[in-house]
Amino acid sequence: MNLENPSEFMEKIQWLKLNFYKEEYGCYVDKFEVRKYVANKIGEKYLNPIYGVFDSFKDIDFSILPEKFIIKGTHGSGMNILVVDKSKIDLSKIEKKIKTFLKTEYFKVNREYVYKKLKPRIVVEELIDSGNEQLKDYKFYCFSGVPKYVLVKTSINGVEKKCFYDLNWTKICQEKITKDYFEHEFEKPDNFNEMIDVATKLSEGFIFIRVDLYSHNNSVIFGELTFFPMGGMKRLKMEKLNKEMGDAIQLPFQ
Repeated sequence: MNLENPSEFMEKIQWLKLNFYKEEYGCYVDKFEVRKYVANKIGEKYLNPIYGVFDSFKDIDFSILPEKFIIKGTHGSGMNILVVDKSKIDLSKIEKKIKTFLKTEYFKVNREYVYKKLKPRIVVEELIDSGNEQLKDYKFYCFSGVPKYVLVKTSINGVEKKCFYDLNWTKICQEKITKDYFEHEFEKPDNFNEMIDVATKLSEGFIFIRVDLYSHNNSVIFGELTFFPMGGMKRLKMEKLNKEMGDAIQLPFQ
């Protein structure tokens, strides 16, 4: 990895991680605090409703929660507990998971300084219920406030599938097919232009940021902001995108 003269996407992501996006950017990745930024920037209508933010498991009153909800750690990634039927949950297992979340120093996983000073908390959100259809995650890769690519992710029979599109909704095919590659076509959301507008506004002022959104009942719902996809630890599986996205990131000294 060339960090003195980075050119590829992941090289530049690592440079930003080590030299630019530090602790002061934590408010954009804290899953509760970021709601203030989103509300001020584009309005509260894009925020998924929450039932509360908590410092510990004992602070959560499960008796007043609805049948379905999702529990998230505010201070990292991948700390999620999906509840689709509250009557069937094992609270002892949930307590154990939440305590593990709260003990996790996510900064140490990939040395992402934006997480270093975040206060470990738990947020309980409304579950985006897509019925029998798997929910799709639209991850917009944005460069200096301009979205250029969207990674669409879903789960099929418990297996994650994904692929990239450009903003004309033309699929970007991989040179080599991998097991997680979605070989068919995703249907373009009816509100795709609104999603682009939301991603544009939320990415304004950032050298690079990924804006994650959902489309549900023709409404755009904010997911999260990500500075370092995959922690900056893995190259993209499409060689042309390693170069194209690298070229799109303009570092301060370039």
